[in-house]
Amino acid sequence: MRKLFSLITLVLLLASCGGSKSYTISGNIDIENIKDGDTISLGYSVDGTEFTPETFAVVKDGKFEFTGTVEDCKLYYLVNKATEEPLAIVFLEGGNIAAELSNDKCLISGTSSNDIYTTLQEELTVQVAKLQENQMKLYLDTTLTDEQREVIQKELQTISEQAQEVATKFIKENIKTMPALFMLVQCANMFNNEELDALVAEIPEENKNADNNCLFSVLEEIQEQRNNPQDFSDYFKQVEENTDTTATEKNEEK
Repeated sequence: MRKLFSLITLVLLLASCGGSKSYTISGNIDIENIKDGDTISLGYSVDGTEFTPETFAVVKDGKFEFTGTVEDCKLYYLVNKATEEPLAIVFLEGGNIAAELSNDKCLISGTSSNDIYTTLQEELTVQVAKLQENQMKLYLDTTLTDEQREVIQKELQTISEQAQEVATKFIKENIKTMPALFMLVQCANMFNNEELDALVAEIPEENKNADNNCLFSVLEEIQEQRNNPQDFSDYFKQVEENTDTTATEKNEEK
C-alpha cells in the first residue's frame, strides 16, 4: 500500500510540475515581529547565499497572498522584507498553496511537493525533539552516573540513525522531485559515491535548471569534490618544513 501511495504521489508531483501553471499562496501569519502593514517577500537564491526577491505582499489582518505563474517546481523562500529574515521554504508550483506561519511552527501545504516535504519535516521534528531532550539531560543533569550517561549516549546514537533512515528513505523514494533534491544536498554525506552518483542520474532535467535555484549545481560541486579529492599532504608538509626552518633560525639568533 505504501509503495502504491508513493507511486501515486510521484505521478501527481510530475504532473503538477509540467508546463506553465498558475499558483496562489494564501498565508496566515502570527509572528512576534511582523504586524499589519509589513511586507513579505517571495523570491529565490541563485547562488545559495544572496536572496533575490521576486514579488511582494503586504500583511493585512494577519494574512498575505501571492499569485502568479510558474513552469517547473522551484525552491523559493518567504522572507520578512524589513529584516531579511527567512520565514519559510516554499516549493513553488502550480496550485493553491497554504502557508501557516507562527513563532513555533511553519506549515506549507496544498500542493504535492509542499505536502510531502511538510510530512517529512513533521517526522524529523519528532526525532529532533528526542535528540534535544536527551542532549539536555546528558549535559545539564549533574546527578547522572557514568552508566546512565552511557545509556543516554547510546539512545542519542540510535535516534540519530533513525533520523538518517527517515531522510535517506525520503530521498530515494522521491528523488525525481524538488524536495528530494533539496534534501539530497543537505544529506549528501549519508551516501557513498556510487549511491550519490546513482541518485543524481535519476534527477529529471527540469530540476537541473539553475535559473531560480542552485541546488543541482551545488550537488555537482559535491560530486566533483568527492570524486576528485584534493591532496593537501604536500601543502602541509611544506608548512611543517617552513615552521621547522623558522624555529631553527630563531634558535640560532639566540
